[in-house]
Amino acid sequence: MKTKLAAFFGNPYVELACRLFLGGLFVYSCVHKIMHPADMAKVIYGYKIMPGVTINVLAIMLPFFELVCGLCLVFGIWPRSAAVLINGMLLIFIVAISYNLMRGLQFDCGCFGFHKAGEFSDPRELLVRDMVYFGITLVVILYQGTRKFTIKTKNRCLILNKTAA
Repeated sequence: MKTKLAAFFGNPYVELACRLFLGGLFVYSCVHKIMHPADMAKVIYGYKIMPGVTINVLAIMLPFFELVCGLCLVFGIWPRSAAVLINGMLLIFIVAISYNLMRGLQFDCGCFGFHKAGEFSDPRELLVRDMVYFGITLVVILYQGTRKFTIKTKNRCLILNKTAA
């Protein structure tokens, strides 16, 4: 017999809500990064973790990676794979934030916009937020039921499947 918690997380509409929330969040968060790659490079540099030669490439590629993963979640295209990739990114973000918190560095996370000079993000809030997102993404990864509103590939054609088989 299922517990109430298992029944809640096994509900296809809960999984759909998690997919739409996280997918929409990643799509929203990448827009300003795509529009302002130089500012994104400054944010990555502010973490003081990456070697200088990789910063510009990462500042250009990471937002597009976030966009693709977010859109896959929203439209239900390989949702489990997209959620695993997003969880990988979140894990990297959590490690980077934790590392800078331990070093006592102040930095702008650049997640949903860029701060003005001298303004910084609170790393403890960022950690809690990213851990919550990590947990929400686990709902999508661990979901075993029939997914709602997904796009499946069959015979190399995309098919809208409202109840997913």
